[in-house]
Amino acid sequence: ESIKTVLTSPENRILIKRMLIKCADISNPCRPMQQCIEWAGRISEEYFAQTDEEKRQGLPVVMPVFDRNTCSIPKSQISFIDYFITDMFDAWDAFADLPNLMQHLDNNFKYWKGLDERKLRSLRPPPE
Repeated sequence: ESIKTVLTSPENRILIKRMLIKCADISNPCRPMQQCIEWAGRISEEYFAQTDEEKRQGLPVVMPVFDRNTCSIPKSQISFIDYFITDMFDAWDAFADLPNLMQHLDNNFKYWKGLDERKLRSLRPPPE
């Protein structure tokens, strides 16, 4: 009933649509783990290339944390989840009940934390 009340306002519907688009844009940590890892790698490589190009051209480096020689991908993912994802998806979960997404988010956060605790900077642990 409360959802119906929220959706009766055109302004609220527009806001919800905008929030949903934003969530879709940054939802990688809510994907199944292997997809999350794959896309974290792709996104990191894009940022590494940007940083490389900024250095090559003598421009200010916009995201110094994404220096491919020093970056910890697990730390970057943990920070991203802590700063942007958790509160936003907790709110969506309260609104729309998203247990699968929230479970993926929890699993992925624990995965990145585990790599970071082992002082690993890569997407995956080394083969055993």
